[in-house]
Amino acid sequence: MSNEQFEEGLEKQLENMLGFSPGTEAGNPSQATSVSSQAGEQVPPEEGKQQKKPGKKKKKGRRIALMILLPVAVLLWVYLVFAYQYQDKFFRGTIINGVDCGGMTVSQVEDRLEKLTEDYSLAITFRDGKTEKLQGDEIGYSYVSDGSVQEIKDRQVPIFWITGYFTQSVNEATAGASYDAARLEKAVFSIDEIQETQMTAPQDAYVAWQEDGFAVVPEVAGNRLDREKLLQAVREAVAAGETKLDVEELGIYEEPSIKQDAEELVQQAEELNRLVSSSITYTLPSGNQVLDGSVLKGWLVQDEQGRYRKDEEVWNQNIRQYVADMAAAVDTLHKDMTFHATGIDPVTVPNEVFGWQIDQEAEIAQLTSELQNSVVTVREPVYASRAVAAENNGIGTTYVEIDLSRQHMWVYENGQLWMETDIVSGKMTHDRYTPPGVFQLYNKERERWLRGPKKEDGSYEWNAFVNYWMPFNEAIGMHDASWQYDFGGTYYVYGGSRGCINMPSDQAAKLYDWITVGIPVITYYSEDIEFID
Repeated sequence: MSNEQFEEGLEKQLENMLGFSPGTEAGNPSQATSVSSQAGEQVPPEEGKQQKKPGKKKKKGRRIALMILLPVAVLLWVYLVFAYQYQDKFFRGTIINGVDCGGMTVSQVEDRLEKLTEDYSLAITFRDGKTEKLQGDEIGYSYVSDGSVQEIKDRQVPIFWITGYFTQSVNEATAGASYDAARLEKAVFSIDEIQETQMTAPQDAYVAWQEDGFAVVPEVAGNRLDREKLLQAVREAVAAGETKLDVEELGIYEEPSIKQDAEELVQQAEELNRLVSSSITYTLPSGNQVLDGSVLKGWLVQDEQGRYRKDEEVWNQNIRQYVADMAAAVDTLHKDMTFHATGIDPVTVPNEVFGWQIDQEAEIAQLTSELQNSVVTVREPVYASRAVAAENNGIGTTYVEIDLSRQHMWVYENGQLWMETDIVSGKMTHDRYTPPGVFQLYNKERERWLRGPKKEDGSYEWNAFVNYWMPFNEAIGMHDASWQYDFGGTYYVYGGSRGCINMPSDQAAKLYDWITVGIPVITYYSEDIEFID
């Protein structure tokens, strides 16, 4: 085929497609020959003018028209073909319920959405960070079409299919899924985190004693929640096709009603710390005893809400009880004493005039004032009676020991034996025996007359002159006894004194030079007392 034949064929195709021939005016095609003004009459060309050949110009015009219109026609044809194809398919860039549906039919989209429901699960995250998943098949989850996918398709005009290549269309189909309400409720109420044994109630912030004072203890959130509200939230999430549910964001947990930063708690802690800020360190015979906040906090009372406060009656009762307990531990006066006797087992000695005794009323008054003024101090309690030392039951390590059964005296200085001697004590009758006990030397005299009761005639029942007089128990004392011819043994039972401790003169002089007022004197019977009257 020649080029001319090809061009003529192509021109006919375009003429059929466009309705006119390229190179002619549409609806008014030019003629190859001249037409006379009268119908049917052919006018010959003018004489003398050379007639041009129309073939070459006409062909050139056709080529240009062909080059312009052919691509346009092709593109138009292609565009219309694509528009036809999108008659039943979604545009490119169409997103429905998170699924890219470009090029898919309505039925294909719904098949895809139905497939997604088969793999559906709802992840429920709780306050403790644990996550429970509800699987679709566990709750009877299934896809339900309501025509919303078709509605989305109907809103697309096929002739505008090209827009899908430049913009994205995001859509949500109301069609979703159905579930079995009973199975859903059972699944939710079977979650471990919402069982009563697994949930803890919230705790309000409160004021409590810690290591060095009162402080606000922060609230505890707990993890107790409203099970019915959780169920409703799960229903809504499943109905909406959601895949995640954060329980914390739902606001269904029970919350503490009082938080750490509550002004009332801060003020309460400050006031309580003021009440217990005193510190009294007592120096006692047995060592130090401290009364401070760790003890004082127990003197406060708590109301039904657990708030501390000072009750004056309870506070004062605790002060009295504290002083009474301290006195019970410290007082040795009027209490039998265990004494470590020389050479034998410990003995029990009655004690009526020597030892520690706290003046409880005076101590209560001082302590009350100190606590009220937040005093910090180190001191002794207020004593009504004092021993001479803290150790050895208040006796110390310097004392005089007299065993009335063995008729012997030991004198210790700073824990060391300084002297010892035999003695004669009172006769073993009820009116003359030497009483056992713990005493203190209260005087010492030289050259003293000792006399008995005065008679009616002015004389005395008995008189005795001594050079060294050392009394320790009213009229009973230690002294020299020149009239005694022997000391020690059992002579005292029948020939003893009227209660005093008789000593050899040289030993009495030695003791007199050494002893000072206040030194303890312990008298005891290491054997059972037997009176002879």
